[in-house]
Amino acid sequence: MTSSPTLSKSELTAEFVNPIISSTISVFEMMLGCTPKRTGLSLKQDVIPQHELSAVIGISGKAAGTLVLSLSESVGKGVLDRMLGITAEEINDEVCDAVCELANMIAGSAKAQLEHLEASISIPNIITGKGHTVHYPSNVSPICISFESEIGAFSIEAGFSDR
Repeated sequence: MTSSPTLSKSELTAEFVNPIISSTISVFEMMLGCTPKRTGLSLKQDVIPQHELSAVIGISGKAAGTLVLSLSESVGKGVLDRMLGITAEEINDEVCDAVCELANMIAGSAKAQLEHLEASISIPNIITGKGHTVHYPSNVSPICISFESEIGAFSIEAGFSDR
């Protein structure tokens, strides 16, 4: 019998880590002209992102889950400045649009590396404010991948389960 083994939720989430890391680095280098360095990898114990600006993308297919690009206000404004040369004084529609586009590129690149999961990605949604929550599939402990870059610290958070 040649059936493929079913991955546990944590194994499935872990399968996404390398494509997410490589996609994040390549998109930041290409679109922002900066090279992020991974500074940490941990299982999250809560549903509150590290920073006050989150681009949230739903993923469906053979796996379902959530991918979050979590940025501080200053990094969000840096994304807008580096992508479009526009300076913002606060988180506004332009900052949100630039962060959405960046998250969409990261998710799209990671999706291409995970073709076997036949993943579809949603349009990113932005959530702002300190202490906001993001919900992941039931019984999933999301992974948090922390980065440092020339424009500041940020993280990618992801949690997936099989369907």
